[in-house]
Amino acid sequence: MMEDRLKRLRSAMDRGSFQQMPFTEEKKRMINRGINCSRENDQDILVHILQLLQKEKNGHELLNNLRARGIKKYEERQGFLYTVLHKMEQDRMLESYWVEGEKRYMISKQGRKHLQHIEQGDHRKRYSFKGLLEGE
Repeated sequence: MMEDRLKRLRSAMDRGSFQQMPFTEEKKRMINRGINCSRENDQDILVHILQLLQKEKNGHELLNNLRARGIKKYEERQGFLYTVLHKMEQDRMLESYWVEGEKRYMISKQGRKHLQHIEQGDHRKRYSFKGLLEGE
């Protein structure tokens, strides 16, 4: 699967403006490391979201709390956070309700169980942004 991604990247490079750029083994390793780090970061961010929503918050408060924890992934793409929250609701990790025109989020019972498994090192069910968006 990973090799297919690299082949598609190489093919795109051959057709595009990167024709003259060599695609060395070192570059392949760097790309693989970046992809793997991205997955781990996604898992960490979801853990932060679940931890922060043990007390109810609106999206803006959550965004500020994530920023305070050094997570800046949503600085430019705040709408993506709401997509993630919506998918987490559908997966019953979160509950939400409206108060005076403002949507409030809170971790659900199932979300608490999932967070507990992750914090105890039980990573059998990995939760990632890719999985959230693709329905894994």
